[in-house]
Parts: sequence; C-alpha cells; structure tokens
Amino acid sequence: MKILQHVLAVSMILLLVVGCNSQSTVPEGFYSYEKEQIKEAIDELDFSPELPSYVPVAADILVTDHFYIGEQEDEAFDITMFTQDNDIFTIQLINGQPYQDNSNFEPIFIQDSLEGYYQDQVYSKTLRWEKEGITYQMIYRPSEQSLSQDMLQKVAESFETS
Repeated sequence: MKILQHVLAVSMILLLVVGCNSQSTVPEGFYSYEKEQIKEAIDELDFSPELPSYVPVAADILVTDHFYIGEQEDEAFDITMFTQDNDIFTIQLINGQPYQDNSNFEPIFIQDSLEGYYQDQVYSKTLRWEKEGITYQMIYRPSEQSLSQDMLQKVAESFETS
C-alpha cells in the first residue's frame, strides 16, 4: 500500500512539473493576456495568423473586431487592449498585403531575415511587418508612459502559430 502511495505521489509531482514547464514563460516587464479568448475568435477567420506569446501592457479590457479593409476587401482582425492608465495597445492582423506607405518608417529586422518597419511619433509607436501573406501591425498609444522600440520588437519576435 505504501508503495502505491509513493508511486501516486511521484506521478502527481511529475504531472505538475511537466504541466508547469509546458507553459510559455513571460519575460519580466511583459504580460500574459487572454490568448484562449483570442484563439476562439481567430478560428472564425479565413486565414491563420500568428499571435504573440506575451504583450507589453497589462490589459484591463480586451476588445476584438473582425472587419474588411481596403479596395480588395482584405479580411482583418484587431485585438485592442486598454490599460488602467488609458494606454491603448492594438494588434492588427490583415489577410493580405495592402499598400502601406513606409516612407516615414524606419526599416528594422525583427528576426534574422524578417524585415519590419518602425515609426516613433509623439502620440504613437507602430511596428509592422509581413509574413506568409499576412500583414501584422502593432500600435501603442500611451497616456503617459511610453514603450521602447526594443519592447515592441520583443513582442513581434514572440509571435507564433496559435
């Protein structure tokens, strides 16, 4: 009987350790978000975008919006997060590559050969890139505190298949 109890105890500990290790780690200074809620909405789209593993703000309110954009009626999906301090962080996913003027953007590399475009304005910080026919755009509109280019770039690097 004692052997059975020990085997059960060890099994429970192993399950707990394996379960905890399979969750993605959120780096310091970043936050988790309601990814499962987003995945359910993403499943309704005609395309399969990647999602970030974490975000740069602590979202108090999360809103999603499914719509069509441009003359080509490209399917698009917005994930907007509002913080307690009224910061707004939006992730826009567009099925296609609509024309976007990058002349006021700084070219940067997100990962190895994945080129993106960064824009730092007084009222917003924007990072966008295209991958496998999908346009990704993150926009941060601060109330007071700002995000660095590096933080947005780290979030972009964390995008993975959902």
